[in-house]
Amino acid sequence: MFNSDVLYGNILKNITLKSGVNCMDKVQDDEIDLLTLLETIWNGKWKIIATTFVAAVIGVVFGVVKPNSFEVSTPIQIAKPSVFLPYTTLNSLLKQQGLYFDKELNESGYKFDTESVFNAVVVEFNEYEEMLDVLSEDEFVKQNIKDLDDSDKQKKLIDFAKQFKIVPPSNKEKKWHLKFKWHNDYEGRALFKLALEKTLLNTQKTLKNNIDELAKAIERKNSYQLEKLQNDLNAIKQNEKEKLKKRIIFLNEQYAIAMELGIETNKLNANALSQNSQNQISLSINPNDVPYYLRGSKAIKKEIVLIENRSEEDILLMADGKVAVHKEIALLQNDKSSSQLKNAAKLIERDNPKDWLVFDMQLAEAKSKKKSTLYIALSIVLGGMVGVIYVLISNAYKIRQNIESKS
Repeated sequence: MFNSDVLYGNILKNITLKSGVNCMDKVQDDEIDLLTLLETIWNGKWKIIATTFVAAVIGVVFGVVKPNSFEVSTPIQIAKPSVFLPYTTLNSLLKQQGLYFDKELNESGYKFDTESVFNAVVVEFNEYEEMLDVLSEDEFVKQNIKDLDDSDKQKKLIDFAKQFKIVPPSNKEKKWHLKFKWHNDYEGRALFKLALEKTLLNTQKTLKNNIDELAKAIERKNSYQLEKLQNDLNAIKQNEKEKLKKRIIFLNEQYAIAMELGIETNKLNANALSQNSQNQISLSINPNDVPYYLRGSKAIKKEIVLIENRSEEDILLMADGKVAVHKEIALLQNDKSSSQLKNAAKLIERDNPKDWLVFDMQLAEAKSKKKSTLYIALSIVLGGMVGVIYVLISNAYKIRQNIESKS
């Protein structure tokens, strides 16, 4: 029978005879390489332990020395609608004046309620003005920027300010949140709270000033309208005077004719005209075509005197269109919108803006960004690897030195 072991042995012998190398010894050397490697590592275990220990100490020191930072988050809510009930009249007034905010119809308008005030606070905070103001007074920030030039200081301040955010709701979180990253948890809370309080005060001033400007705008508009109506009234009066002048000229002419014809009293027979009309006698005489001088010089003269003796007020009173203009003037003079807006502005000024938002920094959740345990674990692993590599390289170098010395 065919014996593979015998065949394999014969092949190794032939190779050995030709090459002068014992292949059996080589196979055995390959088989014990792993054991030799483990033995080498074991013999150098104290070196490995030493490097691991040193690396662990470095990891501990790094974890202690490395500045800590915290990520803090707390919900922020819109104030309850009851807080803004005193401003119901203001919103109604804005609607009457066509100044009420409407997303579709009037995006440039104004509105004073929970949502609009909250949005105003967010916009004001995102300008970073208040946050920069607060941070510029912080000792930690001062130390970080003291050696920088003005441009770099501003950039660094902005970088610090961007660590404080009002974050809108996301898919996971349905509420708005105040979030910040800072080296000191409690110091960061105090800075954020102070910046928010300043933001609320500035928002209050802005909203108050906006209402004051609206009041002034309405005053200017009413003043312009009153001036225009007064000009219209003067034009109506002047027009009426022109009409009266024409009337007097006409009456003087008719008076002269009546005097010339000796007609002192009325010669018109109104009863006869009425009787002819009742008898169905068609007259082609229009009352306007009847000569005015037939009324008599006495009546015409009296009419001239009465017209000439009319006062300015009487002239205007008799003018067409005067009533409508006077009505508009009265409406504008009695318009209380401006004063009501000013009262609303004072109400905003007296209000406590801290009631406009609901948040509590004391209830914020803080997470430390410092991973000391991770640093130590990584240091131990790295130290062990460096130790093993050092032992293996050191052992290989010794073997090479021995071989060279023997040769």
